[in-house]
Amino acid sequence: MSRRRRRRSIGSFILGIIELILAIVIFALIAMAAAYFFCPLKKVDVEGTDLYTKDEIVNYIIDDDYSHNTVYAFIKNKLFPKGDAEFIESFDVSIKGPNHLTIICNEKPILGYIMTEDGKYLYFDYDGNITEISETFVDRGYMQVDGVSLDEPKIGKALPIGDDEMGYLLSLIKILRKNELMPNAISYDEKSHITIRYETYSIALGSSYLLEEKIDRMLRILPQIEGLYGTLHLENYSNQNTDIVFEKDEVSE
Repeated sequence: MSRRRRRRSIGSFILGIIELILAIVIFALIAMAAAYFFCPLKKVDVEGTDLYTKDEIVNYIIDDDYSHNTVYAFIKNKLFPKGDAEFIESFDVSIKGPNHLTIICNEKPILGYIMTEDGKYLYFDYDGNITEISETFVDRGYMQVDGVSLDEPKIGKALPIGDDEMGYLLSLIKILRKNELMPNAISYDEKSHITIRYETYSIALGSSYLLEEKIDRMLRILPQIEGLYGTLHLENYSNQNTDIVFEKDEVSE
């Protein structure tokens, strides 16, 4: 009798598992049918970028016939997210309603760019790492860096400047941003000395020695050279040498 009871209990357990699986399958089929009939995608919002048109983003994410269903498009982009678009690090797709999706574009962080000899732009982030290599110029006022070259540029690769030079660059940018004085370009020379360029004039800062003091003096002098053409020389500024020279360019009217 005990063996029969065991067989019955095992059989009941297996039957219960089968019934549970069938219930899950039936529920899934009903949910899929409901999603198919009641959740056709009618509205898509795009946020987070102006580098692409709304239609370009929508066509990139909603890329097959099945994706024109709200639930399917959401699940697909959660399981297989896209992130290989130029200047876009990732896309977040969320459901706002049975017929409504929102696509949030998370752009790659960009501090500035280097222009290569073959006409490409190497965009880099706040850590000095290349985030994008493109033939497209993004006109957002990003700072250009000259005097730096890479033999084999790759995304994720650091700019070929030392930690001290990178620290100098980031400190300088932080101060300039704070004072709303971001330049058009920053140039390195062979000694890693920096010159910053604006529309009509340049400022030679030299090394990072006494950087804050140099910037403080620069801020006082800028109103006097606004609109002039030339170079403000601060590279030799020190506690012993406080003479600052503005070397005018000869510009024909």
